[in-house]
Amino acid sequence: MARRPPLTVAERETIYYGKLNGKRLQDLADELPCSLGCARKWWRVGRDHGLDGLRCPKRKRSQTGVLSHFDPLVAEQALYWKRQHPKRGPTRILVDMEKDPALDGLALPKRTALADFFRQACPELLQQHQPRPIKPPPARHVHELWQVDGKEAIRLADGTIATVFEVREPVACVCLGAIAHAVQTAKAWRKLDLREAQADLRQVFTEFGLPVGLQTDREKVYGRPPTEAFPTLFTLWLVGLGIHHYFGRPNQATDQAHVEREHRTLFNWIERPQPLANLQELQVELDEARRMHNYVLPSDAGDCHGRPPVKVHPEVLQPLRPYHPSAEPDLFSLDRIDCFLAKFTWSYKVSEVGQFNILKRTYSVGTAHAGERVDVHFDPQDRHFVFSEAETGITIKRCPAQGLDIATITGLDVPPTLSSELIQLSFPCPGV
Repeated sequence: MARRPPLTVAERETIYYGKLNGKRLQDLADELPCSLGCARKWWRVGRDHGLDGLRCPKRKRSQTGVLSHFDPLVAEQALYWKRQHPKRGPTRILVDMEKDPALDGLALPKRTALADFFRQACPELLQQHQPRPIKPPPARHVHELWQVDGKEAIRLADGTIATVFEVREPVACVCLGAIAHAVQTAKAWRKLDLREAQADLRQVFTEFGLPVGLQTDREKVYGRPPTEAFPTLFTLWLVGLGIHHYFGRPNQATDQAHVEREHRTLFNWIERPQPLANLQELQVELDEARRMHNYVLPSDAGDCHGRPPVKVHPEVLQPLRPYHPSAEPDLFSLDRIDCFLAKFTWSYKVSEVGQFNILKRTYSVGTAHAGERVDVHFDPQDRHFVFSEAETGITIKRCPAQGLDIATITGLDVPPTLSSELIQLSFPCPGV
């Protein structure tokens, strides 16, 4: 059946006036002839828009968008306030809009609709939220994951202020190390530095071997995960030894629960009515407390059930990977570090003079990029940093990586003849 041509203006008016005079739409459709739906459509157009609607059927398409059902001034002022205060969220912007005299008497959207509008109309003004840090994995086997932390601001009778560097084996519930340092300064006291942390861990490594992983908080000396910031020398040192560095989440002391509880256990034992005399006496007391809690005293921690931890887990005394300070240059590998760094990309903001710092080394990309963000990744083939524009990905420059040599990372006097050849080590996994 041939398709009927569109209704003329006269035919549309026939439907409109016919319905006004009481005729049925079906009868009007039969007279023209056209479909009932067509007759109904033009009756509604005439009813809603009058004769002008029948004569000019191509009406303007209605506005679309999140705030399309509101007065156009609402969207205009919402953008105005968001551009004035880009860090304010939709809830705070609504307060501004409610006080805005230009919007007096107009209906305003809900917070959720305003948030959707900002995502659609001005995504560049929205703050980019970083993914939430991941909780460190629980340790399942002895020497799989040690916890490290410092007990700080311990005041001794001779005026010394001390920090105790502690290492805990969570599965065996054993205190692996508690080493005291004098940290007082002319004004107050300081944090432990990289070389002190390395020296303390070398003592623990010598007695118990190298662990599979080691967990710390986010103190400056330890840094942050490589997905958030360029790794510190401490992290790179662990990587070079084949140790995975885990981080507790910000403001989540429970991620370090085992070593935090160890602080209390040791210092309850050595507590005296008067402060200990000096650093030497503190270390003697710590050594005795560690021996007693590991080998003698009953413990309810973990699966000890009232027995000394070492008697329950004698395997803690068997290193997974034996270590001695003299053998560290052979155990350490730059290849591990290079493979590790090649996995990540870091973003830096270029200063007004065209520079930024990585591991306290200054790199320049020129003042043409001042104020811009530059992406940095590591090329393990030639051990160069590659700098590229964050927005376009276009490479700006390649520079040799500074401060990533064995001597700088380990702090050891390493003969220059040593290469970065990877030493094959075994990683036995208990229980497998």
